[in-house]
Amino acid sequence: MNLQPRGAASPADEVGFVDDRLSTHIAEALINAMEAKSRYLRGHSHRVAALAATVAEELGLDDVGVEQVRLAGHLHDVGKIGVREDVLDKPGRLTAEEFAHVQEHVPIGLSILAPLRHLGPTLDFIAHHHERLDGSGYPQGLRGDAVSLGGRIVGAADALDALTSPRAYREAMRLDAAIRHLAALGPRGICPTVLPALDRVVRNGQVLVFLTEH
Repeated sequence: MNLQPRGAASPADEVGFVDDRLSTHIAEALINAMEAKSRYLRGHSHRVAALAATVAEELGLDDVGVEQVRLAGHLHDVGKIGVREDVLDKPGRLTAEEFAHVQEHVPIGLSILAPLRHLGPTLDFIAHHHERLDGSGYPQGLRGDAVSLGGRIVGAADALDALTSPRAYREAMRLDAAIRHLAALGPRGICPTVLPALDRVVRNGQVLVFLTEH
């Protein structure tokens, strides 16, 4: 007789859950290793995750959607572990070859995360965070609705944090100046649905606080 309560997880399910969590923590450890390569990247993934999750909540996504966006924000740059340090920290303008090398961080990251099938839509959000509505993004040059909302949110948070953080080739921009810069880019910049929510979050001056990384 099976005395397991209805709805309770089976031992196999529990093992699978533990394996999923362990796999995700390994991916997060790779993020830490990637950020250790460059002082300009330290803390970037955590900030993008918190900002993206806050924007997702501002846009009315449910708790599951917010968490998927948060995790995508945290893992979006894992592929930069395969980008050369001399390119990440180059003080001047990148050559075409160097920029193409940087772009490879998206497929590299997806290759690293591919076994984590339990991430579901989070993988799409990571794949899309550099895509743009007008097709000018990468790696696939997706257009319009082909770019997931989660990808647009993570891309917006990524772009804002990059602009407002110091880089080897420039000083950090002020938040208000960075928002104006992104707005001026039009369809090459931030999704017009996401940009007002990002602006409201910035003006409010608060982002969601996550006491632990899941």
